[in-house]
Amino acid sequence: MTLRHLAATVALVATLLLSACAITILPDTRGGQVDPPPVAGPRPVVIERFEATRTSYRVGDGTAFRIRTNQAGFVTLTAYNPDGSTYPIARNVPVSGNRLEAIPGPFSRILFTAEPPVGRHVVRAHFTPERTPESVSFRGIVTLDAWLAAIFLEIRAYGFSAEDVAEVRVDIRR
Repeated sequence: MTLRHLAATVALVATLLLSACAITILPDTRGGQVDPPPVAGPRPVVIERFEATRTSYRVGDGTAFRIRTNQAGFVTLTAYNPDGSTYPIARNVPVSGNRLEAIPGPFSRILFTAEPPVGRHVVRAHFTPERTPESVSFRGIVTLDAWLAAIFLEIRAYGFSAEDVAEVRVDIRR
């Protein structure tokens, strides 16, 4: 047998032996522990509480909301009518953070009044840490998804997402 044949045979035997190998992982007997990589938990949402002072209003009644945020900034309220249209209620309302506040406030010169159309209205609050330039319009939007997309367009520059939008539903009746 020549040296070349012997080298080829050894290589073939080695290949066959190595391909039949199994890798076995044994537990750590030294008592050490490898921690899994940290998983980022969900960050707290900025609007901790948002509610209407009542769930039902008659046309002409004064309306108000209460909100609690975990930081100071500004809140914008918009609504979706039963007829499918949207409208802004209030833009860039200052909030102090870490306390329940009324919108409009008790000393505010603003009064919110329940107006037609009658039926269920959805009111959403979204937060920004500074005043928005009001470049996003909340009038004339005709679907709930488009309304949320408009809100998201306004808040995403500040690092907020759909989870940072709070909503309440109120009925307006005659």
